[in-house]
Amino acid sequence: MSRTGIILACILFFVSISGQVFAQDRPRVAPWIFELKGGQFKPDLDLYEDFYGSDKVNYFAAALSDRPSDWFEFGGELGYMHDSGVGIMEANQTLGGGVKYKLMPFNLYANIFGRFSPEQWVVPYVGAGLTMAYYKQDILSQPGRSGRSDLGYNVKGGLQLLLNRLDRGTAKRAAQGGLINTYLFVEGQYFSTEVDNIDLGGVTYLLGLRLEFDFSQ
Repeated sequence: MSRTGIILACILFFVSISGQVFAQDRPRVAPWIFELKGGQFKPDLDLYEDFYGSDKVNYFAAALSDRPSDWFEFGGELGYMHDSGVGIMEANQTLGGGVKYKLMPFNLYANIFGRFSPEQWVVPYVGAGLTMAYYKQDILSQPGRSGRSDLGYNVKGGLQLLLNRLDRGTAKRAAQGGLINTYLFVEGQYFSTEVDNIDLGGVTYLLGLRLEFDFSQ
């Protein structure tokens, strides 16, 4: 799916459930959010598949955000990926020694949610923000490269599934300790950030767990 397709799909999901409002008991809004997610990252780097044997690599991330209202939040996310393959020999520009590549993107973002009730089963969302990344590339018998990328951007979209309604008893007990809502979610994300006019970004497909906390009571 292209980056444009991800955004359009999220908008369509938003419209499709915009009328779904549940008249259940309304729990208090949870302002603090923690997410763990993992999936596949497809870099925009040219010839990535030639060097590393696949055009995708495993990707993991953790995010922490603050939610001032039911429909809006802002926060930060740290991602991580690493891969190994074969590099280019400087002498004759052919594939040669082993190469290792690590990338740690950091995203600042704001998300907007199609949440019309705290007990809504499915919640669509879209988001956007700024991105910067740390990178490191080690090539056998050649000088390594590492550093920080230029400031770039990120966009995302996804769907959340509320797990509280599957086991209301457990959810109520967890709420007494501050855990208000638990969601399973799928997310498509694109980020772009450059080093010497080379884009280190790409498309990421993620599955994650979202925990919403309120420690004020």
